[in-house]
Amino acid sequence: MVDPVVKILEIFHKNGLFDEGVELIGSWCFYLYQKHLGVEYFPLRTQDVDFLIPYPYKGKEHKELVEQLEEIGFHCDFNTDGSLFLWNAEMKIEFIIPQKGRSSNQSIKVNELGFNAMPLRFVNILLENPIVIRDDKISILVPNPVNFCVHKLIVASRRKETDKILKDIQQAICTSIILDAREIQSLFKALPKGWKNSILIILDKAKELLPLMSAEIGKLKLTLQNVNKQTP
Repeated sequence: MVDPVVKILEIFHKNGLFDEGVELIGSWCFYLYQKHLGVEYFPLRTQDVDFLIPYPYKGKEHKELVEQLEEIGFHCDFNTDGSLFLWNAEMKIEFIIPQKGRSSNQSIKVNELGFNAMPLRFVNILLENPIVIRDDKISILVPNPVNFCVHKLIVASRRKETDKILKDIQQAICTSIILDAREIQSLFKALPKGWKNSILIILDKAKELLPLMSAEIGKLKLTLQNVNKQTP
């Protein structure tokens, strides 16, 4: 793991944020799956570091967090919705929070952290049954790989940009290979019918976009399709 990311994670670890439910998500989470859980390796396409904050947040006050990140070379800035992000020449740190209501795009204030986070749909699923991965002597809270996989499929089914669909599907498929079929079937079965149908459709499209992964995509689709057929 590159040095700036280690420094970021050390700050979160020392502040106890992972103990309070904040999760490392996105591509750096996927990197940890590759490094520690046996997920197939392929290069990261982004240097962004994304953290998911539970809502409502029930942790302690950490209003010095932004200052601590600035001390290691990051600059503070804001998205158009008022949510905070930090950046340097190499990467960007963003703070995600579950969206309140289907159509609400306003940033959400996290009083204990002293800033607004960016709301996104579907991330609630990542907060269910998280796991801890220990890396470089840091205990890092990350989504359960089953939830990560299903979330990537949900998001991919709603994407318009082909490159982002490819990234989501690649990460979902590579993660699915290490999963127990019964676990992913159980989570998939609980999804709304429309979501399930959209996922199966995007997997068909993925076979065309990722021909070298067609066998793995087909296996995952069959696993999910069997559940879909059993669902009333």
